[in-house]
Parts: sequence; C-alpha cells; structure tokens
Amino acid sequence: MPYKKLIFYFFCLIFISCSNNKNPYANTLGIQPSVVAQIDTAHYTLIQWQDSIFNFGTLKVNDSVHLKYSFKNVGATPLFITEARPSCGCTVTNFPKDPIMPGKSGVITATMQSGFHTGEINKTIVVKSNTKDHVNSILIIRGTILPADKK
Repeated sequence: MPYKKLIFYFFCLIFISCSNNKNPYANTLGIQPSVVAQIDTAHYTLIQWQDSIFNFGTLKVNDSVHLKYSFKNVGATPLFITEARPSCGCTVTNFPKDPIMPGKSGVITATMQSGFHTGEINKTIVVKSNTKDHVNSILIIRGTILPADKK
C-alpha cells in the first residue's frame, strides 16, 4: 500500500510542477522556446495591434524619430516575437525577446534616421510571430522629410 501512495504523490508532484510552468514551450533539448512556438501551428495565438501605422508628420533631413507600436496577446497561448525587420537600413528596431503571456501587452520600438532624401516616405517593419492567419504583421512608418532649411 505505501508504494501506491508514493506513486500517487509522485504524479501529483509532476502535475503541479508542469502546471506552474510559465512557458509551455520550455524544453530540455536546447531548442529556443520561440522556435518551438513557431513550428507548433496548432497552438498559434492572436495579436492585436493598438497602432500599426505611425505617422510622424514632418522631419528635417538628418533628424531621427522614435516610434512605438503597442500590441496585446489576445490569444490563449504565449506570443513570441521572433523578428522585427525594417525595410531599410535607416531604421533600427527593438522587440520583446521573452514570451508575452495571454492577456499581456508589449511594445516594439524603432528609431528611424531621416537620411538625405526629402519628400513623403512610406516604410515598413515586418514583425514575425507565432500568430494565426499570418505569421507576419506589417507596421507602417509614414511622414514627410523636409530639406534642412525648412520646417
């Protein structure tokens, strides 16, 4: 009889340990959880962008602008952002490396250097994540770059 109780307590301990795991994609195989989440298409989540278009208005040549794109994980599984790739070298992005749990929010930031070109611009940032319907979200940067002597 004590043997059966020991087995029962062992399985209870395993169950409790697994249910407290904050990242269901964590593993002991040395595979990044974000990689596991990308290939686990049956458990993709949903992302809701608060603002996917950022219009900075006007900017002078050689100035820079800091952008913020807010989002929320409205799905049932952890959200992993694995890439935020700008369409040109004049923009540098930063995105959360840790999983965003269901119901939680996050921010992708970017800094765009206006460079020497003037006129209207439309640039993009492609965000890759483990989301249903599309793994790539497109963030848009719009505005006008004025010559250095005007503002």
